[in-house]
Amino acid sequence: MMDKDNQDIDKLKQEFIANASHELKTPVTSIQLAVETAISALENSEIEDAKRFMNQILQDSQRMTLLLSDLLDLSQLEVNNPEKELVSLNSIIDAEIGFLSNENKNRVVFESEDIEFLIDPNDFSMIIRNLLRNACNYTELDKEINIKLFKDEPNVALSVVDKGRGIATTDQERIFERFYRVDKGRSRALGGTGIGLSLVKHAVERNNGDIQLKSKLGEGSEFIVKFFKT
Repeated sequence: MMDKDNQDIDKLKQEFIANASHELKTPVTSIQLAVETAISALENSEIEDAKRFMNQILQDSQRMTLLLSDLLDLSQLEVNNPEKELVSLNSIIDAEIGFLSNENKNRVVFESEDIEFLIDPNDFSMIIRNLLRNACNYTELDKEINIKLFKDEPNVALSVVDKGRGIATTDQERIFERFYRVDKGRSRALGGTGIGLSLVKHAVERNNGDIQLKSKLGEGSEFIVKFFKT
């Protein structure tokens, strides 16, 4: 039984390394091609073409930075135990909303009671950051994103609702898997890494929590997180 468990773990590690390598290789290859093309454009005094390829380099490097950051977060979650503190959850959510771009910040509606809870603050920040990133990426700019934090005595609950495209039932079963994307092309175009929601699930569960998804195509999605008091 132990040998089979070890084999399963080894298989998961191999799959993870293969997926991570592929995700990193894609922007690196794109950057290399864009640099070569930009140099050629500059040599021929094609300034506008050079600018376009420089912008492509910037986008790909930003995507690679985000992916590396997510991979680092994932490794920290798997190696370290949560360091729980009694913290203001409202303050953490307000801070994460503040980090958003102005166009995204202005459409987030946050409703909350004043709540302090025993939790790892870095994990909670990661949860909010990735749920917000996901909602912003898949919701049109003219639509609101609603966050609600409330007591469910003796526990605490969090709801993040978007009015985006929604997720098909067949995809909902796999949405928290590492590197799983509902729409690969759209996800990459928006800078998605395919790791964000798996980070959320991992961080929630190691803080004695549970996460559920309610979604309907064409209507949007709601992620519901509950943290249980220990």
